[in-house]
Amino acid sequence: CLKPGLHTTVHQMRRTAPMLAAACLLAAAAASSTPLIGGDADANGCIASAGYTWCEPLNKCIRSWESACVDLEEEETTKDEKEEDEEEEEEERVLKLHIIVLTVSCLVGVSLAFEITHEHLLEHTSETMRPIIVGLFGELTLLGFIGLTLFILFKMSWPHELSEYLYGDGEVIPELGESVHMVLFLVMVIFLAQAVYLARLGDRVLNKWKDWEGLSVDRVSERTIRKHKVLQSASLLSLANTSDEQVDSLIFSLTRDRFCVVRDLHPADFEFASYLGIALGRTLEELVEVPVKSWVCLEIVLLLAWQVDGLLGKRDKMVGWILAGYALPLMAGLVLAKLRRILVQHTAPLLADAEQRGQRGSLKAMTNRSIRRRHAQEERSFKKKGAKSPPRSPKRPPEPREKVLVH
Repeated sequence: CLKPGLHTTVHQMRRTAPMLAAACLLAAAAASSTPLIGGDADANGCIASAGYTWCEPLNKCIRSWESACVDLEEEETTKDEKEEDEEEEEEERVLKLHIIVLTVSCLVGVSLAFEITHEHLLEHTSETMRPIIVGLFGELTLLGFIGLTLFILFKMSWPHELSEYLYGDGEVIPELGESVHMVLFLVMVIFLAQAVYLARLGDRVLNKWKDWEGLSVDRVSERTIRKHKVLQSASLLSLANTSDEQVDSLIFSLTRDRFCVVRDLHPADFEFASYLGIALGRTLEELVEVPVKSWVCLEIVLLLAWQVDGLLGKRDKMVGWILAGYALPLMAGLVLAKLRRILVQHTAPLLADAEQRGQRGSLKAMTNRSIRRRHAQEERSFKKKGAKSPPRSPKRPPEPREKVLVH
């Protein structure tokens, strides 16, 4: 028997049992559709919900925030390569620094050598020839400025572009510019050597004139007189190949005496050699300096050579260069012969006058009567004033015998 009210509870349970079963089935279905933690492993066994991904270089699952997906060996190799690159960059930097220091040191050495050479030339060059050295370094400064200008122009981009447009190669015109720059440097070296040679040559000529300063036409040998007369009728070719120190000393003495007489000077009081040295220094200075006219003439010659180069063939050009090479020394020889003829013809009347004043086969120096008259007038004026005689110029020392100078 059931207690009162029990029948009602059983009956209710029978009624709610189907509802409870349906709720349990719905809960089981919901649970089966929700993924479980740890149940989302991929084909390599990496659980994505836990943050793991597959790393091929390491051949395992890793978390990206814990370790990098890089093979340790490759990482070490990359690190070593980076260190090697840094070492190479450091070595290259040090090498560049060494090159810069060496280059600057070479420039300083060249500048010091240039200044020392300049001071040496000025010190060992006579005062009359120093204008040559001054003009030389002025022209070298101009040539250096031209070389710097060429260097800057050919380092720009337009020569490469123009070369690419004309020749299809961007290095043709820049290479030509480098060649022109080297030729200009060679011209500077030749110009320097030529100017130094001219200064030394001028000093030698000046010293020779000073040696002849003490010679007199009174002691000239008859043989030297005959040589001078032969040269008066000699051809230009003979004059170009003739060099006689005795005849040259005779020409110098005759010219000096005539110069002193015309200008009312006494040879003992006037250094004719120094006077000629000053004139020679100015003339050589003009040869060293390159005026505007010379640059214009050079440009005209270049233009003419450019046009002739297009008209002549290869063989004709070679023949032209050979002829030009022989023509230059030939023209120099003709100029020298012409100058010697001028000197000989200029002193021929002076030699004839000296022969008339002297005995047969000998000469007598020209007497400067105007100087003697002036001294006599000065003595008379001083005597009237009751003063002593004015100081006379020192007498000329006795003339040494004619020196045999070796060329």
